[in-house]
Amino acid sequence: MILDQIKKILIHNKKLEYYYWYLRTFSMRVSFPRLKVMKDIETIDLIINKKSSISRFGDGELKIMLKKAGLVFQSENLELAERLKEVLCSNLDNHLVGLPRTFQTVNGEILNSKYYWLGFINKFGKELSSYLDSKKVYANAGISRFYIGRTDKKLSKKIINRFQQVWNNKDLLIVEGNFSRMGVGNDLFKNAASLERILCPSEHAFNYYPEILSSVQTYGKDKLILIALGPTATVLSYDLAKSGYWALDIGHIDIEYMWMLANVVEKTPVKGRYVSENQEIIDLDIPSEYKEDYLKSIILKIEVE
Repeated sequence: MILDQIKKILIHNKKLEYYYWYLRTFSMRVSFPRLKVMKDIETIDLIINKKSSISRFGDGELKIMLKKAGLVFQSENLELAERLKEVLCSNLDNHLVGLPRTFQTVNGEILNSKYYWLGFINKFGKELSSYLDSKKVYANAGISRFYIGRTDKKLSKKIINRFQQVWNNKDLLIVEGNFSRMGVGNDLFKNAASLERILCPSEHAFNYYPEILSSVQTYGKDKLILIALGPTATVLSYDLAKSGYWALDIGHIDIEYMWMLANVVEKTPVKGRYVSENQEIIDLDIPSEYKEDYLKSIILKIEVE
């Protein structure tokens, strides 16, 4: 009888239900290393002040690295898995390795996000631990995931405003999938000095990695390189940093910005964009008022063979 009453209380109180689950699964996370992960603004300020490149590891990159699963837009690839391990364990002076801040704390996340990330540690934490360093300070991989999943929407606005200072009066080279279209139809890059694009295959981009790397090295000299290319971006930013380029793996920043502008509360389709996390594509046509400028910005398109 008492147990039934407790169950009824839990059903009607999501927070209590969460805390019950948190405590019940705590033993699954107790051996996970205590990591140090910077806050969002701290990470962006380091990018600005030191012109640091960044490679971000989200759940997809980490699962590929562990050979647990491919993504919708990137098939499993043994070389990619090994390269991701190399990047995660790297220590370049001009390059930041970003991990989810949820690996340090889930405070500030909505309830579903808390469940997801703690569940991720429950499932993969033991295997990940050997690649992580509790003495290292990691950058925040969530800098481009600043809206959906966060409870503090005022902080979301502060993050995007600070981000825009990164490319203020800079010449940009955007490296993205065919349907990413970063900045099209919004003012995300309104303060950049110039903007050019290299378009890459939207799916399985790492299969074309040598051509992508060579092309970016050719066209990215003296430019700030912004990359939205899934796990390929994680490796590409690192390789470019090794060669002295300034490259930021900031996939999803445009989508998150569009969601913020639309004031949505969950991941939804965006007109004219391919959203990997929501397979409902409403329309991939570019509105006519933006099409000419977008097409002019494309300096190279890497074709699927």
